Amino acid sequence: MLNIQASINALFLFLQKRERVFMICIQLFMKFIVPVEIYLKFFLRLLHHIFYKYEILSYGMRKAVYVIGLIMMLSILYGNYSTAFPEDSQDELWGVAVDSNGDVVVVGQHYDGDKFVMRTQKYDGSNGKIKWQTDYNKYQQNIGKAVTIDNNGNIYAGGVAGKEVAGIPIPSTDYLVVKYDKNGNKLWAKTYDNGFADFLTGMGIDEDGNVYATGMTLYIDIASQNLSNIDFWTIKLDPSNGNIIGDDKFDSNIDAAFGMDVRGDTIVVAGSVQEGETSKYCLLKYNKNLEVEWVKYYYNGKSCSASDASILSNGNIAITGNEEEDFMTILYDSNGNVKSGWPKREKNDGKDDALGVAVDSNGNIIVAGYKSINLQKRWYIVKYGSNGWDKTENINGEIRRVAVDKENNIIAAGYKIEGGKESYCIRKYSPNGNLIWEATQENPQEPTHADFIWLPEEPTRADLIHFYDKSTGAIISWHWDFGDGTTSNEKNPTHRYDDIGTYTVTLRVTGEGIDDNVSKEITIKNAVPVADFSYTPLNPVEGQEVSFTADAEDKDGSIANYTWDFGDGSVGYGKNVKHTYATEGNYTVDLKVYDNDGEYKKVTKLVIVNPVGENSPPVAYFDMKEQAGKGEDVEVNANGSYDEDGRIIIYRWDWDGDGEIDNEYVNPVAVHPWYIDGEYNVILIVEDDKGYQSAYTRTIKIGGLPQLNIEVPDEIKLKKGEKKTVKIKIECLNQSIYNVNFSIEGDAEIIPSITGFNISAGSEVEIPVTLKADKSSEVKIKVTGEDIERDITIESNLETVNLILQKGTPSFTLFFSITAILFIAIYFRKLRK
Repeated sequence: MLNIQASINALFLFLQKRERVFMICIQLFMKFIVPVEIYLKFFLRLLHHIFYKYEILSYGMRKAVYVIGLIMMLSILYGNYSTAFPEDSQDELWGVAVDSNGDVVVVGQHYDGDKFVMRTQKYDGSNGKIKWQTDYNKYQQNIGKAVTIDNNGNIYAGGVAGKEVAGIPIPSTDYLVVKYDKNGNKLWAKTYDNGFADFLTGMGIDEDGNVYATGMTLYIDIASQNLSNIDFWTIKLDPSNGNIIGDDKFDSNIDAAFGMDVRGDTIVVAGSVQEGETSKYCLLKYNKNLEVEWVKYYYNGKSCSASDASILSNGNIAITGNEEEDFMTILYDSNGNVKSGWPKREKNDGKDDALGVAVDSNGNIIVAGYKSINLQKRWYIVKYGSNGWDKTENINGEIRRVAVDKENNIIAAGYKIEGGKESYCIRKYSPNGNLIWEATQENPQEPTHADFIWLPEEPTRADLIHFYDKSTGAIISWHWDFGDGTTSNEKNPTHRYDDIGTYTVTLRVTGEGIDDNVSKEITIKNAVPVADFSYTPLNPVEGQEVSFTADAEDKDGSIANYTWDFGDGSVGYGKNVKHTYATEGNYTVDLKVYDNDGEYKKVTKLVIVNPVGENSPPVAYFDMKEQAGKGEDVEVNANGSYDEDGRIIIYRWDWDGDGEIDNEYVNPVAVHPWYIDGEYNVILIVEDDKGYQSAYTRTIKIGGLPQLNIEVPDEIKLKKGEKKTVKIKIECLNQSIYNVNFSIEGDAEIIPSITGFNISAGSEVEIPVTLKADKSSEVKIKVTGEDIERDITIESNLETVNLILQKGTPSFTLFFSITAILFIAIYFRKLRK
C-alpha cells in the first residue's frame, strides 16, 4: 500500500516544474472556453505539493504521466464541456465586426443539441434586426472566435475545430476559418494544424486584402526536456483560397495570444507571457510579411494578462486586459513606448476583466468586458478620451469584443444570462454611451442564395422545361436569362429551346438590399420518337399471317425508318408489315423507330402463338391510364379479354416487363402502384379452360412533372355580407404534393375549410371554401404545395372567379304592406271629397 501511495505522490511531484503549462491552459480556457479554473487550480496545487515532496517514478515514466495528465485536462476542458451544461444554455458571442454599410456581423457558438456549431449572424446596423444567420458544423466541435470583413463585404469567420477519431472526440484542435460572401453563402472553409492543440482567438485584414489569424499553439513533445510548450501562432492567408502564405511562431516562454488588430500594413498581436510565477502583458508588432518589428512586455509587480489590442489612425496602439482582476489599458506609440498618462486602471472590489478594445476616428479608446458586483458579472464599458465615460449595465454576462462604425457608434457583443441560460447579446451605443438598439433575433432569414433546378432533368427540344427557384432568403424579385436570348422575371418560369446544344442559364435574385446570382449549364438533346404498335389477330396460331402496324411521331423532326424484329430470326421494314409464325411459342417482337437525327425508340411486346386445333385461343386485352403518379394505385381492367369457345380461368400480370409473372388473379380487374419514375411494359397473359394462352402489352409512364390543377366556378353569386360555401376541385398529377395551401388575391374574405393538407399522386379532392364579400369583384385563386423529394414549391394554374353581389328582392310581406297603405290613402282621399 505504501508503494502505491508513494508512486502516486511521486507522480504528483513531477508536475512541480510543469505547472506553468497547466496554469496557462487553465487561463486559456478560463478566458475563452469555460470557467473551470477553481477546480483545476486546486487539483494542480495538490499535484505541485505532493510532487515536490516525493520523487519515486523514473524520469521517463514521469514524462509519460505528465503528457497523459495534460491530455486528460484538455479533454475535460474542451472535448467534454458540451455535456456539462443543459442544452440551449451556451450561446455565446466571441467576435464582432462592422461592414462598410454599417451592418454588424457576429460569430460565436451555438449548441444544437448534439454538438457546438459555429454560428455567424448579420444584423441591420440601422435597427438591430437580424438579416441572416448560418451555421458551420462540419467538425466534432465548431467554436466561433473572431470575425473580420474585407472591402467587398466578404466575411471571414474564425474559430476552433475539435477533432475526433472513429467518432470519438479527442482533445486536439485546429484553427478554423470559413469565408462567406456578404449574403452568408460559404465560399471556402479550411482548418490549420500546427501543434497538438491550436486555438484561434483573433483576426484582421491588411491593406492588400490578405487575411490574418492569431492564437496559440500547444506542443507536446516527449523527447524534449520541457515536454510541452505554448506559443503565439500567427498566420497570413490568401483570401481567394485560404492557403497559408506566411506564418510566425513567437516563443518567449509560455505564450498565449488572445487578440490582434490589423490596419494598413501594420499587424499587432496581444497576449500574455508566463515566466515562472509571473504573467506579463505581451505586445508584438509585425509588418505585413509577419516580420517582427518589436516586442513589448509590461509588468509592474502584479500579475497581468492582455486580451486584445487596437491600432489608432496615428499609429498608436492600445492594449487591454486585467491586472490582478482589474481593468488595465496601456497606450503605446508606434515605436513601442508607453504614452504619458498610461496605463489606466478601473478598480473594483470584485473580479473584473477587460476583454475587448476598439478605437474611433477621433482617437478615443473604448474598452469593454465585465465587472463583478455581488458575485455577478455585469456588462461594463469605459471610453477614454476628452469626453470619456464609463457604463455598468444591468446585464448579467460578459462583453467579449467591441467594434466601432463610421459614425463612431459603439457595438458591444457578448452574452447575457437570463433564466440560467446564456444567449447572444449585441448592443449599439451612441458615441456618448446612449443605447441605440439591442439586436433582435426573431425569425432569422437564411442567407440570400440563388439556386434553381429544372424538370425534366434531361430535356429535349420537344420539352417545355419547367424552371424552379430554390433560392433562400427574403427574395423579392427574380430575373432569368436562358442563354438563347430570352429572359423571364417569373419565379418559376417555363421555356422551350428551339435547337439542341448547351446553354448557360443564369438566375439573379434580389432580396432587401441584397442580390445573388447563379449560372448553370443545361444541355438540350434531340427528342426520341414517340412510338407504339399493334397487331391483329390478338390470338394468332401457327401458320396464320399477323399484321403489324406502327404508330409513331417525332415531336422535333420526322420519322426516317421502322425496323422490326419478330423474335424468330426474321426482320421487317416499314410502318405496316406482315409476318407468319411457322411454329407455336412465345415471341418477343421489337420495333425500332428512327428519326431524322438518328435517334430511335424501341417498343417491345410479347406475342403468343398457339397451335392449330379445335380450340380457339383466348383474346387478352386490358385498359389502363397512359400516365400515373408515383405511388398511385392504378386500376387495370381486363374485362375486354374473352374466349369465344370457353372461358378465361386466370389472369397473369407482369408489371414491369421483365418476363417474370408478378401476380395471378381469377378476376379481370387488378390494382397496382409503381414507386419509381419511368416507363413500364405491363404484360397480361390470359389462360382459358383448355390451357391456351394469349398476351397483351401496354406501356405506362410513371411520374414526371409534378402538377396541381384546380377547377373553380366562373362566377359565384352571393348577397352582401352573407357567407356562401363553394367547392374547389384540386387535381394532383404525377407526384404527391404536401402542405397544400390556397393563395387568394382579391377584395373578399375567403376561408378554406382546411389548410396544409397533402394530396397523393393521381388523386382529386374537393375542398369547401367559404366566401364573404361587400361588393362585386374579381378574385384570383391558386394552390401551392411542396414536392418534398425535389424540395421545390409547386403552383397550380391561376383561376379568376367573378363574385357577383345580388340586390335584395322585397319580400311579399313588404309588398302587401305597401299596397295596403296605398289603398288606405286612396280611401281617405275619397272620403275628403
